[in-house]
Parts: sequence; structure tokens; C-alpha cells
Amino acid sequence: GGGGGGGGGGGETVRFEMSCHAAGFVSWLALSALSLAERKAGRGAGRSVRYWCIAAALLAALRFEAALVALGQGRSSPRLLLSAASFLPALLAGGLSLFEPESDSASALAPTRHAADDDEQRCGSPARAVGASPARARRAAPPLPSVPEAGEPAAPPRQSGEERASIASLLTFSWVGSLLAAGRRRPLEAEDVPALSQEDSAAHNAGLLHAAWEGEVARRGGLDASFFGAAHAAFGRYFWASAGYKLVNDVFIFVNPALINVIVGYINGDASQAGLSRGGAFGCAAAMFLAAEVQSLALGQYFFRGFRLGLRVRAAIGQVVYDKALRMTAEQRACFGVGPIVSYMQIDAAKIADAVPYLHGIWSCLLQLGIATSMLYSVLGPAAFAGLGIMVAMLPLNVWVGKKQAVFTKRIMRARDGRVSLISEVLQGVRMLKLFAWEPPTLAEVRAKRAVELSALTRGALFGTVSTFLWGAAPIFVTVATFALFAAVSPDPLTAPKAFTSLTLFTLMRFPLNSLPNQITRVIDLSVSFRRLTKFLSAEELAPLPLDAPLEQPPTLRPPSAAAAALRLSAAPP
Repeated sequence: GGGGGGGGGGGETVRFEMSCHAAGFVSWLALSALSLAERKAGRGAGRSVRYWCIAAALLAALRFEAALVALGQGRSSPRLLLSAASFLPALLAGGLSLFEPESDSASALAPTRHAADDDEQRCGSPARAVGASPARARRAAPPLPSVPEAGEPAAPPRQSGEERASIASLLTFSWVGSLLAAGRRRPLEAEDVPALSQEDSAAHNAGLLHAAWEGEVARRGGLDASFFGAAHAAFGRYFWASAGYKLVNDVFIFVNPALINVIVGYINGDASQAGLSRGGAFGCAAAMFLAAEVQSLALGQYFFRGFRLGLRVRAAIGQVVYDKALRMTAEQRACFGVGPIVSYMQIDAAKIADAVPYLHGIWSCLLQLGIATSMLYSVLGPAAFAGLGIMVAMLPLNVWVGKKQAVFTKRIMRARDGRVSLISEVLQGVRMLKLFAWEPPTLAEVRAKRAVELSALTRGALFGTVSTFLWGAAPIFVTVATFALFAAVSPDPLTAPKAFTSLTLFTLMRFPLNSLPNQITRVIDLSVSFRRLTKFLSAEELAPLPLDAPLEQPPTLRPPSAAAAALRLSAAPP
């Protein structure tokens, strides 16, 4: 029996080593593909090598764990010792690659040189003259921006820290630290703010959107063209690439409930966790911390990319709409009007830009609900659908209360605007009020306006209280209904691991259930803006006229009239 177990363990070790070799082969192929892509793009040289070193460090960690397990079982060999010893160099290479700065690229901007730096190189800095350290001199007196003299070329814009940030710096946004530290010490100047990259410039994004619209018109025709299709063709790749970060966040959200079930079961002494050692329990606790860190990093990257894409879309829409307004015929421009055109550039563009970071929330909410429901079913069985049913039943009520709250908010703002306007008029004409003794009727009118405002505030506060009650009481209703049904239907007892895991999952389900209606409403509002922009961009334009094209009929000069000739003669000197 012992020999059979050892043979089985040896077979598992061999299979694991084979899988490690296969993963190494795949990583080499990925390294070659990334290196060719970097060479073709002409930027980011060496990035794939750093990614490969990090992947090799993770692979070496797995092999190190397998080697330790084999050594613990008494199966020592030079090969296992070599695998365990090779972990430290791989870990060192992966750690250094994680913090290695990005290499220069062809599209990177050159850093700004300051006049004070040139003076220090020629004459020596005052700090060096008195024996102070260079770092302290830079903190005490920051260099002044250079002012180009007549005939001297202007200094190139300052390179952004993102251009050469390492992988760890990009994940933690530490490349912004130098700018924030400078703003903490002194007011920022225009020279301190780095220049925008080409991908973030308004001209570049407007060119992408304009080319995508022209392609949409050429492919589907002027009447059937869609602005949504053009926007997706221009920015869709970047938009869907950010979905990976959202997926990582959604998956790691549910790591903690699974680990909570394991840890509480170990503390409670369940038979299912009898094989878990104390070190394994501490490992689960460490895994909960790592899962939360990965979730935080992924969510930060997702929102950063989402808001950056929103700014790109907003700048592009404003430029494209303005360019279209200049090329429209006079009849079409008069048909739309100046107000709607400005609304397209500002209101619709801002609405689309604000909604871009949250558009992935539709499939994200559905994914979270699906994973949470399946985990609840595995823990509680059919009783899990009782809590889910209550949350779904309360969803229309929450939507109705939210709409009523928005209505009361509009009434409050309208009443407040009326009261403030009346008080402003009273203060401007207070002399006339005193002269004609109009204080009592004016005061009565102000009190009536205030009474309307207080009534709207009271109703809005009541509905706000109802909304807060529903938001806070929903978990209690769900918990009571679920556990009551589980106790009535299931023959198994309600243990601590099941209770804590279920409560955690119900807490996680609150956000997608309340956020999904808002996401659907946001998509409906965006469809209106897309239709408005499609109608505007499909309007008739002026025919292009080259500047060097000859005129069809040369202009003819009319002879001067008799009055003009007499005026010219009278103005002539004698």
C-alpha cells in the first residue's frame, strides 16, 4: 500500500513537471510573439522579456512548492534539489523585472531641460558651493522653467512618467507621485504638467472618429450609417480590452466567501476540513488578503482606463461635431439651430463620456449574480432561491422609489429657484418696497414660496427615508427568509460556515441587483444621444471647393456711376 501510494505520488510529480515544461514552452512562444510585435510597433522594446521573467518566477514558485512536497515525503533527488534551488534566481529575476522601468520608444517625448540645470552644469549649484546635498537643494529651491530667447528653439514638452513607468508603477499609479509631491511643495506651473501622449490628444481621437464615420458611411450608406458603429470602430478595441480588468475583479470578489467557508469550517472543527493544518488555515487568511489586493488593483486599472476612454470620446465628439457644423449647408444649419449644435458638443458628449466607465456593468452584474446564485445553491440548496426571489421582488419597488425621489428632487430645485429669484428681486428693489410700504404682501409671498419649498423638502425626505429603509432592511429580509426556509426544508443543520458564507454572498449580491436597473437606464439614455448624433452627422454638407480651382465665370467690373465719378473729381486736388 505504501509503495502504491508512493508510486501514485511519483506519477503526480511527473505529470506536474510535464505540465510545467509545457507551460514553459508556451511562455517561450508568447515571448517570441511579443518580441516580434514590439519590433513591428517600434516601441516598448524589452517589455515581453520582463513579462516572461515574471511568468517564469510564478512557474518557479509552483515547481518550488512541488519540490518541497516531494522532499517532505522523503523522495530526495538531485533533480528535486536543483528545482528547489532554481526558485530563488527566478524569483529575483521576476522581482527585478516587475520594477524595471519601461524602455524608450519612438513615440515618447523628450524630457524638458531647464535653464537652471544648464547653469548648474556650467557654474555649479549654490548647494554644492556651500556643501549641501543635491537632494536637499532640489527640495528647497525647485528649478525655474526655461524661457526661450529670441531665435532660440522652444524646449520640448516634458515627458510623462507613464511613458517609462515600470509594471509595478503602472499597477499602483506611483508614476504620478512626483507630480503630486511637487504640487504639495509649491503651486504647479504649466511646465510641471507633462505633455499628453499621442493617443490622448484631441486631434488624434477626432481623426480616429472621423475616419470611422467615413468608413461607416461608405460601408452602409449615408442614411443607414450609425454613430454607435463608428464610435465602436474607433474606440472599441480599447473599450473591450478594459473588460479583462473588470472580469478579474468580478472573479476575485468571490474568492473571499469560499475562503471564509474553509476558515470557519476549520475553526468550527468540521469533518470536511479535518485535513487542513494550521499552516493551511493561515495560508487561506493570506490568500484572502492577496485576493483583496488583486481585486483592488484590477478595479483601479479598470476605472482608470474607463475614465481615460471617456475623455477621449468626449474630445473626439466635440471636434467632429464642430467640424460638421462648419461643413453643413446654411439650410441644414438653420434647421438644427445653434443651441442643439452646442448641446451635441457639450451635453451629449459629456453624457456618453460619463457613461463609458460603467457600460461593462451590465454583463458584470449578470455575471456576479450568476456566480453568487450558484455558490448559494451549493451552500444552502434550494433555500437560496428564497432570498434571491425577495431581492428580485424588491427591485421594482426600489426603482419606483428612486424615480419618485428624482421627481421630488426636481420639485425641490424648482421651488428653491423660485424662492431665491424672489428674494433677489426683493433685495434689488428694497427701496421701492419701503417707499410704497409693500413689506406685508412681499413677506407673505416669500413665506408662500418658502412653504412650497418646505413641502417639497418634507416629501423628498420621507421618500429618502423609505429608500434608505429598503436598502438597509433588504439584507435582513433576505437572511430571515433564506434561513427560515433552509431550517424548514433541509434536513441538515445550519452550521456556522454555511451562515457566514451565505451572509457574505447576500451582501455581494446587493450591489448588482441595485445597479442593474441604473445600467439599463443609462444604456437607454445613450441610445437617444447616439440617434441624435447620427441624425446630425448625416445632414447635408457643402460641396468641397479646391482653393486653386478656376471660377466658372470671371467677375466683371461695372463702370462707376455718375455720382461716384463726380465725387472722385471733387476729391481730386486742384
